[in-house]
Amino acid sequence: MNKIFNGTLLAAALLATTNAFAATSILDTGTPSGGIVGALSIDAVDWAAESFTLNATTTIDSIKAFVQSTAADSGLGFTVALYGSMNAGGALVPNLDWSADNQGQLHQFTATYADGGWTGQSGLNWTLPAGTYFVAIETDGNGVQGLVLPTGVSNLPSALAYYSGGRGYDADPALAADAFGLQVTAAVPEPASYAMLLLGLGAIACVSARRSRRG
Repeated sequence: MNKIFNGTLLAAALLATTNAFAATSILDTGTPSGGIVGALSIDAVDWAAESFTLNATTTIDSIKAFVQSTAADSGLGFTVALYGSMNAGGALVPNLDWSADNQGQLHQFTATYADGGWTGQSGLNWTLPAGTYFVAIETDGNGVQGLVLPTGVSNLPSALAYYSGGRGYDADPALAADAFGLQVTAAVPEPASYAMLLLGLGAIACVSARRSRRG
């Protein structure tokens, strides 16, 4: 009976710890102040990426980009891709490998264009080790045709890169003041979930100690 009770307490504590997560910001550029005029253009051959750095192993929960397009593209998709970084010519750029599937992407998902604004996906559950990563906004021409990334954000990321016409991603100093809107959040256990785990472990310890004294 004690073993069943112990197991039930531990399972409940672990379940609470697993399910009780809060989102914490990894990168939030803020909403861009610019409009379609002067925005970065994303199409079949022109893509853009921004970087963020993790200091420890982190589970990414959501990624959202601030995008705009025409009404004709409503309901069509575009790609949000995650790359590791590489050092090429002294500049950080996405580690894109044309010999590998999905062009060396670590992860990707398809976002659907609606009416403009923040668009992306939550519940990603992407666990990444410490390092620098790039989030790229891409389309192959089969989805959104005229996607643009308004610029003029208040919190610039540490690096930007641009892709054009098959040459791969390059660091582009011209983009330094043209970061687009990007939000990256991580899933972090809430303090209450740790309290529940400690409570469960404490209860198990008490039951085990009582059983030892009776034995």
